[in-house]
Amino acid sequence: MNAARGQWVDFTIGHNDLAFGIQNDWETPAACDLEEIKLYFKGQPKAEGSTLEIERLTCWHESEAPTAWLTEGFAREPLSEALCDSLYAYMEKCFKDVPAQANDYLQKGVCPLYGNIGLDWDWQQTLPDELSAVGTYRFSWHSLHPAIILMLHARNEGSVAPLFPAREFISNWLERSYFNADEDRKFAWYDHGTAERLLAFLLIWDIGVRQQFEHRFMVRLRSAIFKHAQLLASEMFYASHQASRYHNHAWFQDMALLATSLAMPDFPCSERWQTLALSRLTDQLDTLIVRDNGYAVFVENSIGYHQGVQRLIAFAGELAQQSSHDTTIPTVAEELLKFSDFLRYPDNRSPAQGDTFRRANPDLETVRNSKNYPTTSATILPTAGYAIIKGNHAQTAYMLTMFATSLCKTHKHQDNLSFTLFMDGIEWLIDPSFYSHEYVKPVQSFLRGAYSHNNPVIGDVPYSIEPGHARLSGDVIENSFSLNGSHDAFENTLIKRSINGYLDRLQLDISDEIHATLTDKPMFSLFHCGDGTQVTKSQEGVEIRHPASNYRITIASNCPCTIVTGWNDDQLVKGISGVGFMQQIDTSMVAFEMKNATTAQFTITAHHN
Repeated sequence: MNAARGQWVDFTIGHNDLAFGIQNDWETPAACDLEEIKLYFKGQPKAEGSTLEIERLTCWHESEAPTAWLTEGFAREPLSEALCDSLYAYMEKCFKDVPAQANDYLQKGVCPLYGNIGLDWDWQQTLPDELSAVGTYRFSWHSLHPAIILMLHARNEGSVAPLFPAREFISNWLERSYFNADEDRKFAWYDHGTAERLLAFLLIWDIGVRQQFEHRFMVRLRSAIFKHAQLLASEMFYASHQASRYHNHAWFQDMALLATSLAMPDFPCSERWQTLALSRLTDQLDTLIVRDNGYAVFVENSIGYHQGVQRLIAFAGELAQQSSHDTTIPTVAEELLKFSDFLRYPDNRSPAQGDTFRRANPDLETVRNSKNYPTTSATILPTAGYAIIKGNHAQTAYMLTMFATSLCKTHKHQDNLSFTLFMDGIEWLIDPSFYSHEYVKPVQSFLRGAYSHNNPVIGDVPYSIEPGHARLSGDVIENSFSLNGSHDAFENTLIKRSINGYLDRLQLDISDEIHATLTDKPMFSLFHCGDGTQVTKSQEGVEIRHPASNYRITIASNCPCTIVTGWNDDQLVKGISGVGFMQQIDTSMVAFEMKNATTAQFTITAHHN
């Protein structure tokens, strides 16, 4: 458990609780007299020592029969219209291609999962063959995403046909994984997935009330809703799969608990759940959201996750407004959205920072060549660790983004002082994206590593993603800007980078320094060119072209360079990028050699073809 520190926490546990079953292989020991109670806790004590205070322990003989109010004579009430609208609107933002995925299942039996994934599913098999191959598939399955997609499709089309398989998905899951022990305990009871599954239960509850589903299904569903909410409320389960209490998975738990308190007001504990969810979520936001220069920024090092939690907090803000409590959550949601919108290229893509999926560059037919920004800007957020430059060059806009996020290690890549460059509809210098959560596999490990980003690197020196290693500052004077950053994430090494440029033209002067005790290690400054670009050497450095742009980019330097394209197992420098979940594409990496830790100089300039 990840109990709150420095405050009193109440938690209960009984033999019939899901939390007890998860931790004890679903054993249901008989009631007996207790001779002693032992509490175990783990962690790193403070230098001055740590204490655990216990005010009271209470034991009682719990009835093994379900309480009458849960299973007998309960009123079948649909969800309020406001709650229904909020739930479906939130889900619509999570699942982008509902019609295609739903129809693939209805017409071909292809199982729809999160991320536009479809798994072939033999009609003779209980589960799709490839379900166990990837953790994300298992997470999505146990989150009941297939049922959610079908319920969304039914609502959008005004059809009851998709509701039959949606109900079947949920009924089968209850039988196989709730009323019986599922072998995949990790993902059947994953903290984030359990919360999303509870939302699916609430949606099918509303449908069941309106469609007059039979008593047996509804009482089984009602029991599961209560037990799931009880589990999410428990401190024993809060962010239970994470190293820290403060994690976005806990937000999902609080959001689902809040939704349940509104959906099932006849539960005696609903008001307490509502208060608990709002207080915990407010504490999460105070810890994991940094307010910087008018923006609210999620600290978990990923604009993709920022956009995800921004949708989540906007949803939670709507739920909070439907509750009886005053809260700042809606205001925070607006500031998160403000940053999401700000960290976008003119064609609506975002840099693929941290664990963020990258969208590929367009081709000649699909490119959206951008016009000038009406107003140029240079925004530097030193606390959050972002610098965002929006300038113009000739008749098009450019955007430079520099990263030095260092407030936590969740979803963090080895990307300190890396930057991306967008201009004329093309991402010329890229962050290589996220591939999947199997971090130790070769492709995933590379894409998270320093050698896949636009930054200085040194040999195979260990790199720390712990907080506090990177710093970023800058100045804006009229039409020019300067960015200055440093980090000591490489062991016994200090990296420095400065970028100077202008808001009325794309000309970037970059200075890189590596100060290391191990001077015999190879040192490079890397520039990762976007997919679809053609990179060639020039007398001064390299020239980068893209067939969909009327411009070309040059990088001139005082250092010799090598261009590497594609994957090579035998060398540190490689050229690949992710372009979606478990998808990759060859790219070109330009490696400028930095000898003897001297300062390397680079000038990046745009030219009209």
